[in-house]
Amino acid sequence: MTTGLMGCVAHGGMDGPQHRRQSHEHADIPNGHLPPPGECRIWYPDRPAGQQPPPGNCRDLKRKVPRGATLVYG
Repeated sequence: MTTGLMGCVAHGGMDGPQHRRQSHEHADIPNGHLPPPGECRIWYPDRPAGQQPPPGNCRDLKRKVPRGATLVYG
């Protein structure tokens, strides 16, 4: 089952990540793949849910968001 994500994200851009937070209700991320509260996850829209990198520390991950990926805050 997928759900609309009611969290915050930062998008990777041409000059690196843009650390703006915004509602991302249209993301199709299965509930079991959302990061736990207090953690983040880099999400690649072109990869299946089971092939996404694991959740981790938001401070570390926000510096590593590549172009086209999204940082999902738990």
